[in-house]
Amino acid sequence: MARPLDRLRAETFPAVRGRALRPLVRHREMQFPTFPREIHESIATMQDYFRYATLGLAVQRVLDERIPGALAELGVWRGVTSAFLHALATERTLYLFDTFAGFPEVDLPAGADDRRFRDTSEEAVRTRVGRSDKVVLRPGYVPETLVGLEEEQFAFVLLDLDLYDPTLASLEFFYPRIPPGGYLVMHDYNNPESEWACKRAFDAFLADKPESVVEIGDMWGTALIRRAG
Repeated sequence: MARPLDRLRAETFPAVRGRALRPLVRHREMQFPTFPREIHESIATMQDYFRYATLGLAVQRVLDERIPGALAELGVWRGVTSAFLHALATERTLYLFDTFAGFPEVDLPAGADDRRFRDTSEEAVRTRVGRSDKVVLRPGYVPETLVGLEEEQFAFVLLDLDLYDPTLASLEFFYPRIPPGGYLVMHDYNNPESEWACKRAFDAFLADKPESVVEIGDMWGTALIRRAG
């Protein structure tokens, strides 16, 4: 059976493309990544390199500091980021939440017809990430798919839901279940999509919390916090 890292390389970063682009992008790479160098090599030619490098640093910090808890990604689409996260921490449980059928109509504005992210499936994501007991798919609608995880801890949570209501519901669920030092990452924080839905949800939720937002200079405007002690 192929390892998660092998699958990530083979399906996402073809060798020919990597060899062609590497000389052009090498100047932007980290010289001393804290996460395994072979995993860093797998993201070197990615268009959104800075986001993946940031995620890699965060997960490695979780491992180095032995922060307890599972990993979670909400909004996985085809599982590319999921495969990367699993390769970084194969011994941690990784929960993957998605409808695997695009946006729920209940969360879209009246009259909207947004058909993005429908070109995926549970089987496609399982194949890409790898069939491991540590990878748990939770298909369906957030927050309904969070039911049953009330006793779980999460050391790293990545939110990529694009819409306000499920994003806010996820923040309310995960924040109290992240131990001190754990990471909560918000994709699309500095993205005007859905009237700045992710930024509005994150800012509103954190208004009375001790953590401050750290913004990342990646393609889609990621932001994150580490849980205070």
